[in-house]
Amino acid sequence: MDIKNVRVDSRGIHGQVATTWIPLFDINRIIVIDDDSVKDTTQKKALKLARPEGTKLSILSADKAYIRLTDPLAYSGERTLILFQKISTVKSLAEKGYHFNEITLGNIPNREGTKKIEKTINLTSDEITIVNGLIASGTTIIYQMVPKDRPVILEEIK
Repeated sequence: MDIKNVRVDSRGIHGQVATTWIPLFDINRIIVIDDDSVKDTTQKKALKLARPEGTKLSILSADKAYIRLTDPLAYSGERTLILFQKISTVKSLAEKGYHFNEITLGNIPNREGTKKIEKTINLTSDEITIVNGLIASGTTIIYQMVPKDRPVILEEIK
């Protein structure tokens, strides 16, 4: 598996992902890792409808994703986009021992108890702790909505 991009975007597969990120990296498989989506038939249908034609889609729980990501034969030869809808799911994989070198944050909306970090990144204190832990473990965290935007490397969030 050739992981071209790892992205956290609460919107899942949407216009910016389909029309900019997927063509940029010539993606032929999207792997959505989200425990809730795996159980939600409506969400699964929405993700399937949103994927660009000709792009394969896997919707996996964190447990199943760990198994697939650590299998050297899984998705062999495919150019993949890993898509998380929640930072907490990235933490689940990290706790299992799987770490990404780089993660791009796209859109994490304003919710009760969040702090604005960047234009479209709003994090709870728990999410800030997760991001800081990822940074401390060596993962580069980048904020970038679309490829034409200048990528911003996030340092420890206060």
